[in-house]
Amino acid sequence: MSTRHNPIVRNDIVSGHAIRSVVAIDEPEHQRARALGDLASALPSPEALASHGAVAGRIVTTPDFHPGKPVPVGLVADIENAVIPHLIGNDIGCGMRMIVLDDIREDDLEPDLEKHLRHVFFQGGRDIALTGWDRHAALRDGVPGLLESLAGKRQGLLARLDLAAAWADVARTSDDGCFRSDAIDRDFADYAAPDDRHRHDAILGTIGGGNHFVEFGVIERIVDGGLARIAGLKPQSVVIVVHSGSLDFGQRIGTAARERARQNSAAALDDRIVSEAGHADHYRRYMNGHANAANAAFVNRFLIGLAAVEALTRTIGRTVAHRLVYDAPHNTVWQAGSTVRHRKGACPARGPGTLKGSPYEWTGEPVILPGSMGDGTWLLRGLGATDGMESSAHGAGRRLSRQEARGAKTTLGGLRVIGPIDTASPAMRGRPDILAELQGRLKEEAPAAYRPIDQVVDPMVATGLVAPVARIRPVLTVKG
Repeated sequence: MSTRHNPIVRNDIVSGHAIRSVVAIDEPEHQRARALGDLASALPSPEALASHGAVAGRIVTTPDFHPGKPVPVGLVADIENAVIPHLIGNDIGCGMRMIVLDDIREDDLEPDLEKHLRHVFFQGGRDIALTGWDRHAALRDGVPGLLESLAGKRQGLLARLDLAAAWADVARTSDDGCFRSDAIDRDFADYAAPDDRHRHDAILGTIGGGNHFVEFGVIERIVDGGLARIAGLKPQSVVIVVHSGSLDFGQRIGTAARERARQNSAAALDDRIVSEAGHADHYRRYMNGHANAANAAFVNRFLIGLAAVEALTRTIGRTVAHRLVYDAPHNTVWQAGSTVRHRKGACPARGPGTLKGSPYEWTGEPVILPGSMGDGTWLLRGLGATDGMESSAHGAGRRLSRQEARGAKTTLGGLRVIGPIDTASPAMRGRPDILAELQGRLKEEAPAAYRPIDQVVDPMVATGLVAPVARIRPVLTVKG
């Protein structure tokens, strides 16, 4: 890791709010100015909050802070007595999952794996069969709810699930893989209608688009042997890293929240603020629907991980034992008493002594921080820094827009990339238009589009937000 200069901590006033920022190394001032401008538009003023009986607490930005509409990414904000749904947006529960594979070497990631991954994720090969009761349990109670429901008859991919191992992994999941909900949101009533019929699920177990991915990588360096041992990581261990969210579920909750806000708010008030006292029904429905969507995201990453392991099993012709390192969302809200903590593209990074009953109780919370496609991933551990609101960056942070990235020169450094279309297929030889579009989409997520990962990690280490554990070198990536 680089130590070439001291971290930069900035303090600003934005829309009447004090903002503390840990800034990436070599961050261009124009980039940060654009992001702060977007933040000024995104944050309701203190007066607007007060009109709803709400008040802002601490607000920080992380080193991957970058422009975004309607909200910049890399933001943590505490709001008392209200939730602000647009600060999270539609990808509720989006997060990271890391799995370590036992007795697997890099050589086992042979070329045939690409064929099996494409079949599993893009050609109907996931074989995820769920009953209505399974769907209901997943949305209501997350991973524990699904596992409890699966104690009965199982089919397809889940028939091969080691339930005891899956239950053991719950303790290695943020919030035990479940956000509390009181019911299933009425918009999901048909999807989650209880019944005993197994049907292949068209939503859960899919990667999604944008910067979501599944990646096979190798541990190239261990810095913290203590946490690495607890996680089951050794030099050259093969891991699977998953980045995905709540798909259609979060999209619906976010969209519906905006629609209800416009209908219910007086013209003179900021309709982005949903007060717990003043909009009780709207508040309860949003928080409950948010929990359903966050639970769907936990389950989605759980199923994606199983599907990726299944593809490797088919490739090498033997069962692949695996265990969870950690799973956590970086795009959601947490309520504690009257305070709602909003994390938009920011990981929880709680310190030693906080994760009661977890294997990581005395190490600090694992933080999975991926770089750009091809740049690798850092596994970090949270130090519980109060001035950083127990939070970390969630990625390298975009420095070029998607359109700008398409015109930039870049390289993937030999990384194998698997998408829905096999570009080597003879059917593609006469379709330069499709090949050009696929190449453009890859460039949107390639290294030139993002900061180098150490420019984000180093300032967080220097300011005591996190400590490094292990660096992962990517081998192949599956992109939606």
